[in-house]
Amino acid sequence: MRRGVVVTVLLLATATFGLGQDNASTEVSAERQEIELLKKKIEELDQRLRIAERKNELKAEDDAAKAKAGVSLDAVAKKQDLLENRVKSLGPFFFSGDLRLRHESLFGSGPVNGAEPATRNRERYRVRFNINAKLNDEISGGFSLASGDLGDPISTNNTETGFFTRKPFSIDKAYASYRPKYFKPFSVTAGKFGYTWYRTELTFDNDINVEGSSQQISWDWKDKPFSHFAVIGFELPLLEVSGGSDSAIFGEQVQTGWNLGPRVKAVADVAYYDYKNPNAIAQNQTNGNGFATQGTATGQGGTFGFSAATLTNSFGVINGARQFGSKFGILDSIFELDFDTGLKRFPLTALFNFADNTRACANVSAFAAAGVAISCNARDRQGYWAETQFGQTKVKGDWRFGYTFMRIEREAVVSAFNASDIRQPTNVAQHRIEGAYQAYPNVTLALTTFIGRQLVTEQTPEERWLKRMQFDFNYKF
Repeated sequence: MRRGVVVTVLLLATATFGLGQDNASTEVSAERQEIELLKKKIEELDQRLRIAERKNELKAEDDAAKAKAGVSLDAVAKKQDLLENRVKSLGPFFFSGDLRLRHESLFGSGPVNGAEPATRNRERYRVRFNINAKLNDEISGGFSLASGDLGDPISTNNTETGFFTRKPFSIDKAYASYRPKYFKPFSVTAGKFGYTWYRTELTFDNDINVEGSSQQISWDWKDKPFSHFAVIGFELPLLEVSGGSDSAIFGEQVQTGWNLGPRVKAVADVAYYDYKNPNAIAQNQTNGNGFATQGTATGQGGTFGFSAATLTNSFGVINGARQFGSKFGILDSIFELDFDTGLKRFPLTALFNFADNTRACANVSAFAAAGVAISCNARDRQGYWAETQFGQTKVKGDWRFGYTFMRIEREAVVSAFNASDIRQPTNVAQHRIEGAYQAYPNVTLALTTFIGRQLVTEQTPEERWLKRMQFDFNYKF
C-alpha cells in the first residue's frame, strides 16, 4: 500500500511536469525543484512508515515472548506445588507440623508489702507432627505427636533444662470422623481430637486435645442473612475407675452465623459444660508438672497426678480427700463480629465471651455435713473475656495486632483446664497484648505480653502486676 502511494505521487508529479513544458523556461526550473522537494517528502514518509511497522513488529514479538514466559512460569509453579504435595502426602495420608522456639521472661508479682520475686528467664520449644487421612468420601482421621510434659494437658512446651536429658514426644491426637453421604450435615468424631465446638481459653486452653466423642449437625447458607446453624454434643471422659464413680464432661453447643451487611459477619454461640464428679479433678490436680501415672497416691485422695495449673478454685479436705467447694455447670456464651475493613491484609475481629458457673458453691453442704470449714463465695462465679484482633498472618509481609482483657472469678471455670499463660487460672484480672509478623511464607515472629494479678478478695491481698513476655519463632511445614 505504501509503494502504491509513492507511485501515484510520482505519476502526478510527472504529469504536472509534462503539462509545464509549454510554459516559460523560467518556470521549468521551479517545477523541477518542487518535484525534488516532493521526492524528499515521500522518502521521509516512507522512512517513518518503516519505523512504525518495525515498532509494531517488535511489540508483537515482545508480547509473544512474555506470553510464552508466563505460560512457562505458571507451568513451573504448578509442577512445584504438585511436587510439594507429593512430598507431603503418601496415598491418602497428608503430613504437616510446626516448630516453635520461645524466649520467656517473667518479672514483678508478689504482695505489695513484700519483696518482689527475682526475674525469671527461660527458653522453651514446642514441636508437633501431624498425619491426616481421608480414607474415603465418608471416613477421615488423624494422628499427632507433640512435645510437652506427659502429665500436663494444657501445654506442649518443653523447657530447656534438666541437664540435657531427652524430652517427651507423645500422642497428642488419635481420632476418626464419619460423615455419611446420605446426610452430609451430620458428622461424628471419636478418640483424642481437637475441639469440635467454638470456645476461647476462658474455658479450655488451646493446647488441650480432648478425649471421647462428639456429634454435630450443621448447615451453611452462602450469602444469606442467617448463614450458619449447628448443634454439637460431646461426651468427654476425664477419669475412668474400676471401683467407683467415673468423672466426665457432658456438653452441648448451639451455633449461629449471621451476615449483617456486605462487610460485617457475626457469630453468636452458647454452650453448656456439665461436669460429672468434678472432685476427681481436685483430688488428682497436683499444682505442678504431673507425673500422669495410675496407681500412685497424690496425697489428696487421687491416684492419677496431672496438671501444671495452680488449683485456684475453692477447696477443702473431707476424710483425707480433696473436694471442691463448687460443682460445675458452666454456661458459656460467645459473640463475635468480623469486619471487612476494605484493607485485604487488615480484617478486624471483636469478640466477647461470658462464662457463668450455675453451680458455684453448690458443694458447700458436703463440708457442713462433715463439719469441715470452707470459704466459698457464690458471687464469684463469672468470667469475662473481651478480645480484638486487627490484621492477619497468612502471607509474607502480613502483620497482626491484638489485645485481650480477662476477668475470671474464683468459681467461674475449672482451674485445671483454662488458659495456661495467664497469672493464674481463676481469681485473676489479666491483660494480653500481641503483635505478629509473617516474615516468610512458613515463618511467623510474635511478641506477646501478659500483665496480670490476683483479684483482691477476702482470701487474697493486693499484689504487684506480674509481667510475662514471650518472643516466639514459629515455623510450619
